[in-house]
Amino acid sequence: MRKIHKGKEPESLGQWKRGNPGKRYNDLPYAQRQAIREACLEEQFGLCAYCCHAIAIDTAHNEHVDAQDSAPNRTMNFSNIVASCNHPNQCGNAHKSQPLALTALMDECETELKFYLSGAVEGLTPRAVGAIKVLNLGDTRKNNLALFNTRKTLIESLLFTQCIEPSELKIESDEVLSILLEELQLPDQDNRLQPFSPVLVNVLRQIQR
Repeated sequence: MRKIHKGKEPESLGQWKRGNPGKRYNDLPYAQRQAIREACLEEQFGLCAYCCHAIAIDTAHNEHVDAQDSAPNRTMNFSNIVASCNHPNQCGNAHKSQPLALTALMDECETELKFYLSGAVEGLTPRAVGAIKVLNLGDTRKNNLALFNTRKTLIESLLFTQCIEPSELKIESDEVLSILLEELQLPDQDNRLQPFSPVLVNVLRQIQR
């Protein structure tokens, strides 16, 4: 995960809420749902809130961090909504109404999950272990082979663009790693981050410790 800094709700959503007091998310028209998704995509730099795969307006859905069933009073709260990928049995589609103790709205989401060049992810706290299971983030190949392999492939691709072999990563200088870290965290001209770049950032920070 990458910490998401929530901004202001879309103006069109605010206007609709003022004109329809007491309504909930299921009452929202299509246009307002799209406005929410577009705003989430911008503040998430085009990445899924949970797995960090690239998403777009037509390949994502509005995901309630505190599920609608368990927090009906927060269904219209923009600060409770992120954009999630549509992969089956993963991320928002796996979350459903399950409790989620560690979320992408918390600073700790970047430190309590530990990623590896192999594509694996490990929870360093009980709530991180729980989040991995709830969101099916692929702690083992068996649990989510597609995500596990995609994460490994794209991490290697990101390193390849920097002319760095994964096997040589640990012997690179701190200066090289710092430059790579900086580049991975800079959005492109379309305000998009490279897919899974926060995962590689997580790996590099471990090496620098």
